[in-house]
Amino acid sequence: MKKIIKLVLCMCIMLVSVYLIYDYYKDYNINDENDDFISNNNDEFELISELKSKYNNNEIVMYMEIPDVLSVPIVQTENNSFYLTHNIYREESNKGTPYLDYRNKSLNDRKLIIYGHNKMNMTLVFSKLLDYQNKNFYDAHPEIEIFSDHGKKTYKVFSVFTEKEDFDYLDLNGFPGLEYYEHLLNLKKKSIYDTGVSIEENSKVLVIQTCSLENGCDNIAEYQVIVAKEVPTPKKIK
Repeated sequence: MKKIIKLVLCMCIMLVSVYLIYDYYKDYNINDENDDFISNNNDEFELISELKSKYNNNEIVMYMEIPDVLSVPIVQTENNSFYLTHNIYREESNKGTPYLDYRNKSLNDRKLIIYGHNKMNMTLVFSKLLDYQNKNFYDAHPEIEIFSDHGKKTYKVFSVFTEKEDFDYLDLNGFPGLEYYEHLLNLKKKSIYDTGVSIEENSKVLVIQTCSLENGCDNIAEYQVIVAKEVPTPKKIK
């Protein structure tokens, strides 16, 4: 009887282990298989519809790419909690999937906010964003590209910092008039290094928030924040 119990326990452990390994690599491959999606797609205006079909998810709203660093679909739903615990297939996953703030009503908003996990015990697509703490990395990868149904937008990073107290960068509707410009100047001053990128009163910005592993987000909420301004996108050479 004891042998049977041990055998059953061993089988259960094996099944759980196999599932955990499958779950890990399933989500890992979701991120990995995106790397060449842009290069294999010649029509950026059809990209989002193709991604929606590929992942069977109509909540995909954009595709973010940092050339030679990362590329990933960005989703948006009715709250900022669902995709913390669900992957791009809307299946439960502690890796989540990068998502756009539900308060953004248009991709033409003056400030877009994107969130994504970063965990100490696993490699996620946003883990690569921590490399922006190194100025040499920034110098090699200063631009972020966003693809949507409206075409392509290019953003240039002007500030990189960690934050655990002042979260005014998440304010979408405040800062009327010149207060908005002062807000952007404040974000620029927070940068851990000088990017040399100037900002204007009406600059449209992209904010990306992920966990900072210097202290981690499991024990203390400290985030790495990357702020970039929209710049003219070079036209394609046909």
